[in-house]
Formats: sequence, C-alpha cells, structure tokens
Amino acid sequence: MRYQMLAAGLLAGAALLAAEVNADLPELESTRLTTGLAFPTVITHAPGDESRLFIAEKPGRIRILDLETNQLLSTPFLDITSIVTGFNNLGDERGLLGVAFHPDFEDNGYFYVNYTAGGSNLQTVVRRYTVSSDNPNVANPNSASNIIAFGQPFANHNGGWIGFGPDGYLYIAVGDGGSGGDPQNNAQNTNNLLGNMLRLDVDNVEPGQSFSIPDDNPFKGVSGFRDEIWAYGLRNPWKNSFDRQTGDLWIGDVGQNLWEEINRQPASSEGGENYGWRCYEGFASFNTTGCPPPSELIFPIHSYAIFGASGANCAITGGYVYRGCDIPGLQGQYIYGDFCSARIWTLDPESRDLPYDPTTGGTDPAVMIQSQLSPSIEGASISWISAFGEDARGELYIAQHSPGAIFKIIPAGGPQPNPDLNCDGVVNVFDLLLLLENWGSCPDGAGCPGDLNEDGTVNVFDLLILLENWG
Repeated sequence: MRYQMLAAGLLAGAALLAAEVNADLPELESTRLTTGLAFPTVITHAPGDESRLFIAEKPGRIRILDLETNQLLSTPFLDITSIVTGFNNLGDERGLLGVAFHPDFEDNGYFYVNYTAGGSNLQTVVRRYTVSSDNPNVANPNSASNIIAFGQPFANHNGGWIGFGPDGYLYIAVGDGGSGGDPQNNAQNTNNLLGNMLRLDVDNVEPGQSFSIPDDNPFKGVSGFRDEIWAYGLRNPWKNSFDRQTGDLWIGDVGQNLWEEINRQPASSEGGENYGWRCYEGFASFNTTGCPPPSELIFPIHSYAIFGASGANCAITGGYVYRGCDIPGLQGQYIYGDFCSARIWTLDPESRDLPYDPTTGGTDPAVMIQSQLSPSIEGASISWISAFGEDARGELYIAQHSPGAIFKIIPAGGPQPNPDLNCDGVVNVFDLLLLLENWGSCPDGAGCPGDLNEDGTVNVFDLLILLENWG
C-alpha cells in the first residue's frame, strides 16, 4: 500500500521529467544463434515458454532451440519426414510450412502443423499433434489427428502459414493453387478453398468432426461461398502474423512478376475482404475479366517492386510488429523482408504515407535496415530469408533458408535496461509499481526488474531513470 501511495504522489511530478519520444529508429544488429538446419520455414514459440524456440524444417522436422544455451536439441520435437512431400532444395515450395501452438498448450499439449502430402495428387494437410506426457521436448507421434485436407493442382503457391487469432480460432493461409497467373482463377472462386484465409473453430467440435465453423464467419450459410472462408483474393500468403498488442492481422502476399504486397486486416474486421488477386497485383491491374469494381476490393497498405535482375526482389517474407522489450525504439514497427534479395525493412503502421502506392509515386514510408543486420556481429551475412519469428517476450528472429541458420535482431551494443518494465510500449504507473515492488538489493547480484543502472540495487537512481523516460 505504501508503494502505491508513493506512486500516486510521484505521478504529479512525472510529467516534468518526461522525455520526448524519439521518432528515429534505433541502431540495430543481428547475432547468429545457430546453424545446421535443413531449410527452416517457421520460427515460433509455445505460449508462456520463454526458454525455447520451435523451428520447422521443410523436409518435415520441428527442432527445438534452447534459448538459454543457444543450442539445437539433437532429437527433433516432431519428425514427419516420412509423410511430407517436398524436395530438399532452395526453390521447392512444398514441405512442412506451418506450425501453431494452441493457446491452451500448457494445459492440453496441442499443436498444429501444415504440410504438403501426396505425389501427383498433392494435398495441403493441417494436422494436430500432442506433446509427449513424459518429455516436454518431444511430441507424441501417435497422437496425429487430421483437421482439414484439400487438393493442390500445382506444386507451388501452397501458402502454409497457420496461427491462432486473438479470438481463439485457427487461421489457415492458402495460396491460389499455383502455376502462374492463377490460371484457374481460384483466388476469386469462392466455391473452393484456394487463394483464401480460412478460419476454423478447433475447440467446439461435434463428435466425428475435426472442426466447426465459427458462427460469425462472414460466408457461413451463404450460397456460392465455402463456410471456412474468412477472406479471399490472395495469391500466396505464406507468411503472416497477428500483432500481439492490437490483434491486427498482417498478410505478406507474394506477387506475380511486378509487385509484392502487404495487407493489414484490423482486429475490428468482420471478415469477408477480397484482397484482389488475380484482378490486381498490388495496386496494378493484372486480369480484370469478370472482376468486381475496385471499390469492392481491399488494396494493400504497402507494395514494393520486383525488379527481375540478379539479386533483385522476388517474394515478400511477411514479418511481425515488434512488441518486445529489448529495443524500445523499434516498438510498434512492422518488420519484414524479401526472400531473394534478403532486404529487410521496417514500416510504421501509423505513417501518414500509408497506404503507399508505388505506381503513383509519393513518399515510401518503409525504411531499409538490411545493412544494420547483415552481416551479423559474428560476420555472417543473411541471405534467403524464409521466415521471421517471435519469442514469448516479443523479440524477433530471422530464418535463413540456405544454409539453414537462425539470427536474432538485437539493439546495437546488446540489450540495455529498459524503463518499460512490463513491455507495453509506454512508461507509466504500472512500470513504476513494478520498480517499487523490487525495491532494494537484487538477490545474489543477479539483477532484477527495475535495476535500470545495473548497480545491483533498485533505488532512487533507478527511479529517476524511469521518470526521465516517462510517457
């Protein structure tokens, strides 16, 4: 109680010491954590687990990276190489493409995978597994339960990303079925599952079924639409993410020959968006035969060019909005890259220059940060960016597809004490309360929340640092 009273008394003077928000991006670096992976496609974490990353390899394995030692565990968490279709090369778009942990994983042990199976009759398969009851680092291979499966007419454009939204439903990103130019017009054909973002309820399921349709899916019971569809008009949305703070869905959709695009679906969306492919590629018309008017389409918030020369861009690798603690100046920025060029950018979702249409000019709000991150502090260059990932604390990682490696984005000079103690993007009374709760000496000199000057004690000097960064 006395700490709360002290906090209330200090609030009145806090504004006098508040520092202005620095709008400039911070200096960044990368560090290479591990190598020896076979074409990594996913970096993710289990809910509440700050000690491990789970890395999917395209041939069909999930590996565990111990974040306390930065060592790959020798035994895979899951090995389904015997049922995954795909080749161990750089360009093959088939394989193990998605991993998502159930929000209640700590209680039910469920996680989900998205992979391609079959030879000439290629399929996308989403399947549930359960962690072993006696070893948290190994899944039970006999626990498999299929959720959904459907055919793929070609070997490319499989999408592959899966993730649980803030609403608890499972979202599945599906490409247009492949070839070039969507020859079957799948993305505008709402009678199939290709070229869509699907949304399934995997918890409230009738006996004998593997999922149900949420009551508020936009096309449930609508003639001419599959019930599973949440949004459509997508070409190959293979990397997407939910902003853990706002709930917005960020979609990186790979273009045809000219434009890559980023779509942002606000958390308030009721679904039903038509993102325009194959009518439009980015903001440019592609094949508008039979298409609805532009007013009925959702255009991207940002697009960038595919140049077609050696070393040029070729495919967007969608990323994450940074919500970690280690890099306060990066808070709220969307980080993404390109598979071929290995360029990496930040994009401010609040920029006044969004949406940005490169076909009409204007100021591009994206800021390239590739030169800061590559080479890493170990001298390793980053190439062939196949995924970005987020750990339980919101820090960001980069997967290099070949040779397989994982890098972490860090502030230049390494992480520094951060006055935003609860990592919510603002220094306020809640951070002040956390500091006061840790007032005094840190046990064994190991450091504790609130020791902002790292002198082994949380005291008035740390309080002054916090107040100087108020706001």
